Amino acid sequence: MAGKDHTLDQALEAMTAEELRGFVREALRTLDDVPRAKLQDVLIARAATGRAGWKPAAPSSRLLDEVRGFVASAVRAGSADPEDVDRFLRQGTRAYLAGDYVTARGVFETLLPPIGDATIDLGQHEMVDEVLTVEIHTCATQYVVSVYWTTALEARAEAIHRAMDAVRSVALIGMPIREMELVATAPLPDLDAFLPRWLRYLERSAPPKDKWDYEGDARLREAAMRVEGVPGLERLARETRKPEALSAWCSALFEAGDWSGALRACEAAAEMSREAYWRGDFLDDAALAAKQLGHSDADLRLEAAWRGAPSLQRLQRWLGAGSPEGATVVERAKQAFEHCPRTAGRQRGLLCYLTGDARRAAALLARAPGLGWSDEEHPGHLLFSAFAAMLTEGSGTTLDPALWESLRERSWTAIHGDGDWGDPGEDDGTGRTGGAASLKLDTPSAPDLFALARPGIGLDSRDRAAVLKAMRAAATKRTQGVLANKRRRHYGHAAALVACCL
Repeated sequence: MAGKDHTLDQALEAMTAEELRGFVREALRTLDDVPRAKLQDVLIARAATGRAGWKPAAPSSRLLDEVRGFVASAVRAGSADPEDVDRFLRQGTRAYLAGDYVTARGVFETLLPPIGDATIDLGQHEMVDEVLTVEIHTCATQYVVSVYWTTALEARAEAIHRAMDAVRSVALIGMPIREMELVATAPLPDLDAFLPRWLRYLERSAPPKDKWDYEGDARLREAAMRVEGVPGLERLARETRKPEALSAWCSALFEAGDWSGALRACEAAAEMSREAYWRGDFLDDAALAAKQLGHSDADLRLEAAWRGAPSLQRLQRWLGAGSPEGATVVERAKQAFEHCPRTAGRQRGLLCYLTGDARRAAALLARAPGLGWSDEEHPGHLLFSAFAAMLTEGSGTTLDPALWESLRERSWTAIHGDGDWGDPGEDDGTGRTGGAASLKLDTPSAPDLFALARPGIGLDSRDRAAVLKAMRAAATKRTQGVLANKRRRHYGHAAALVACCL
């Protein structure tokens, strides 16, 4: 892949400030109304929060009365022109950037709730941002900051919470402290004194442990982290046992590079998880932390992760862990088959192939439906390509590269990207921990495993006949399925399957 072209960066560095200003003014004149308005909003906000200390002039003192009159009239009519709403919201933002938080609060408080709950219809199909050019989420966050500035410390927590509820229909603010800081033009006053009060308020109003509340839980985790640090996240995780709380605790330790702490947290989270989906993620992360620590049991943890939440990628990791010999791969595959869910067609197909049980693998392929090849339980993509490669060995013919490539890719959507070839819904090796985003568990591809186990795989004449019969059955079902359901995007795939059987 070619390296990044730095010409644009160099050109920007070469321009003087006045030349750059002139270019921006000229570029703005060439834009259509909507992109020009959006870019102007960004430029004004950036200038108002920059180091120069510039602020826009505050709007007229009559603005709030105008907005209230406009809203009253719009409520009576049941509708309003979105251009008028854009204009008033921009003036609210102008007041906010100028430091006039009282006016900004009044504008947003008067206008945002009725357009959010459709008391005032702007002609949108679903969301108001379809017809507005302002960034509605930014306006809502500026409103919350304005409430923060204009409310006494003792009443601030409840006022902030009510403000977020009032604009919930136009903006979901899951991490209010972080989001307020991102749009603030100055440091939030008395923040150190406010945070403990905010945490106590959220804990008093927290939903029951068995009730899912995305916003409330996220706000509580943010406040606990700001006030108590990682121990606060651990406390919430152990108290609630909610998967998102457990994940946040583990993620914070990964972010800090505390591998020993992350290992203990992931082990505890896996034990506390009620769902296999999350348990598997935490077991993956425990294996990743153990690998970072150089523990000798890292490979065994990969097996535990697969047994705890079986998936194709977890199976591949365990089978290929520790650079094994071919005989080791085959032995692991035999052990795994005894514990593999009967509904996991793709995993069972891989295991049958690796252990040399070609006829059982062929039966899996022959029974599989013609549609739904992207389903994680469907063996089609894996077995058909594997069988095609096996049958062409030494025959002087070549395999369609697209079929073999579908095996080599660790992520199906990375190359195919549509519904029928799509992502089987498995993990990518990083689990749920944001801190592990740059760290991944090694996941050998199916062809890598086939190459390791190759000495143990062979086909006699009856095996070859069973395999070819299964491939023809799969190609026939696939063709019938895509034709009957007019899946035109997949006609080429069906044709390739048929071609392999000729």
